[in-house]
Amino acid sequence: MKSTNKSLLTASTLAVTVSVGLATSPAFATHGGSPSPELTVVGHIDAAAVGVPFGENVTDVWAAQSSSNGRDYAYLGTFDDIACMLDTTGTHIIDITDPASPFNAGFIADKPGTRTNDVKVAHLETPRFSGEILVASNESCGSGFIPRLNANGGGTIPGQGGVAIWDVTDPTDPKVFKQNFLDFGVHNTYIWQQGLNAYMLVVDDDNVQDLHIVDITKPQSPREIAVTGQLDWPENDNIGDGEVFLHDVWVQNNIAYLSYWDAGLVLLDVSDPSNPVFLGDSEYITPDPLSGEAPEGNSHVAVPNADGTRVLMGDEDFAAGSLTSFQVGGADVDAAEGAFTTPVFSLPAASFAGVAVTQGGSLGCTAADLSAAPGVDSVAIIQRGVCRFDTKAQSAIDQGYVGMVVYNDAARGDALVSMSGDPRNIVGFFVGNTDGNAIANGATIAATGLFDGYGYLRLLDVSDPANIVELDQFATEHVFDNPPLPGDRTMHNIVVNEGTTAYISWYAEGMRVVEFTGDTLVESAHFVDTDDGSNFWGVYLYEHSDGNTYILGSDRSTGLWIFETP
Repeated sequence: MKSTNKSLLTASTLAVTVSVGLATSPAFATHGGSPSPELTVVGHIDAAAVGVPFGENVTDVWAAQSSSNGRDYAYLGTFDDIACMLDTTGTHIIDITDPASPFNAGFIADKPGTRTNDVKVAHLETPRFSGEILVASNESCGSGFIPRLNANGGGTIPGQGGVAIWDVTDPTDPKVFKQNFLDFGVHNTYIWQQGLNAYMLVVDDDNVQDLHIVDITKPQSPREIAVTGQLDWPENDNIGDGEVFLHDVWVQNNIAYLSYWDAGLVLLDVSDPSNPVFLGDSEYITPDPLSGEAPEGNSHVAVPNADGTRVLMGDEDFAAGSLTSFQVGGADVDAAEGAFTTPVFSLPAASFAGVAVTQGGSLGCTAADLSAAPGVDSVAIIQRGVCRFDTKAQSAIDQGYVGMVVYNDAARGDALVSMSGDPRNIVGFFVGNTDGNAIANGATIAATGLFDGYGYLRLLDVSDPANIVELDQFATEHVFDNPPLPGDRTMHNIVVNEGTTAYISWYAEGMRVVEFTGDTLVESAHFVDTDDGSNFWGVYLYEHSDGNTYILGSDRSTGLWIFETP
């Protein structure tokens, strides 16, 4: 959400006015939804069966054939949840030579306090290296410091940033090249070879100039050769609107496809990787073609077709409603509604009154951090840091609060983040440091919201990068259910074949196969686990050594699934 006119206004009470602006729920996308033919399951391995106890911590999936033994392997990343506390985050190595009987072939553990969001594996053939490398992104679990007993019986261990680079030419005996190359949190990467040289794009979680280009021709000694971002690109109508940060990256034919959240798709020419050149960016249609409301943005992933004239772009929006207005002291400010908290749009018009917990706010990592709510409609002001957002929410609930405002720390200033976590029955917002301090000093707050559905798929014509055109949209059957169904109904990752088929991991909506012939999007197959429910995070299209191409899906709760391509 974007609003303007920040100011520091104070008042003696903290009040929230929440009004409902329900949009009429549109039909799901006219081009798809089930029933479509069901995908055939070839194989499945529950990640819990490979020795890692967890709840929902499987992340990305990639695959490669080993050049040393000719066998086929899938690689699964892991997020935090309880696994972070048990030092079991890392990368699963799963032998899929027999797709019907995958089995655990190894595990690469992360450093303590570190999680792996993204995994990429590629075969490199350079003058300095021949074989397969694994690149795993490093992010600190929680907010960066994990309580853990050290050798002296106490203290904390910081998680690592950057990327880990491993030689997995023999996946049964991986060898480390680097475990924390670069010194910032990394959410996503992409590897490609250009002539005799090899390169990697790295997404920087922490800085405005958030795209780093690294020469990995000699992966034992990676070299950063360029850093760029929105500050280097021409002024236009879109860059700079809303929450603007890089999320996912892809490279094909010397073009980088960058998913820039509320700024949409950004294209760069990386023919000379040390000197990337801005080509153009997309803009969201107003009003949104499916919700009828203002577009929310949230460009999460973008993948081109074979000739680079079309891009499949997916929005990741965990909240079925939008925060349309947030005020501090009567003035509009930038804020983000929690993705796991009670959405503002679902509440009846109401007034809440409360007071700041303490001057400057509390971390709220335990209920004891917060004083008891002074009234039945109280809102807690909580500072970002140390623990998960849903932990803070639970602390506020335990102390009787019906709402919370989390504000950024001084080091990260007025930047906004999208708060995620396990569902909590509390209204939640995130604001910058300036506005948080104003609220902690007694400024009033007010918020309004409306229903606009979850994130979905868009088809873009990028044949002219200076004039990108949105051609069509596709949403599964429950994206616009109001009231929303339980579970995450937003889409997540995409891969595209050499033709006109996209494969999409869609969390609770399962695995979806969508055709984009004739510049329209039509679902052609799907899979949803009707017994245990689906929670698909990652998807990869793998050309197996048996001559078949399989769809690999990583389910956050149940591990690796292998499907026939329809």
